[in-house]
Amino acid sequence: MNPGAMLAALAGLAIAAQVVVNALGIRSPGVGAVVGVSGLATAVTGFAAALFLSRPELTGRALLYGASSGVIGAFILAAIVLPAGRTGLAQTLSLVIASRLIAGLIIDRTGLFGPAAADVGPLKVLGLALVLVGGVLVVRS
Repeated sequence: MNPGAMLAALAGLAIAAQVVVNALGIRSPGVGAVVGVSGLATAVTGFAAALFLSRPELTGRALLYGASSGVIGAFILAAIVLPAGRTGLAQTLSLVIASRLIAGLIIDRTGLFGPAAADVGPLKVLGLALVLVGGVLVVRS
């Protein structure tokens, strides 16, 4: 199996597990505390990886990207954990996956954020449509 595909599949499993852990975690301290502790754990892990695995680039641009990613990550965490606790994990993740695929196709097609624009052919559109149909079925079931 392709290592990149394996990592992507493992990331999907990790996201589902993370949502469950976070949904359980917000019951007592609340979403703000869970987001804060999660951000701290992410920061410690990221700094450890940067120190031991690579040579970090500490420019203003790199720090801005890192801070922006952290703010977006906090929003994502709260925006997934809150509905998952109310409507269920499968429904929440089906909507997250569908919206990520739509955004991914738009970013690929327009070349937004720097990568070269990629073709979005009929097979990709069909694949997206099938995922959306599956998401609707999960949400309505």
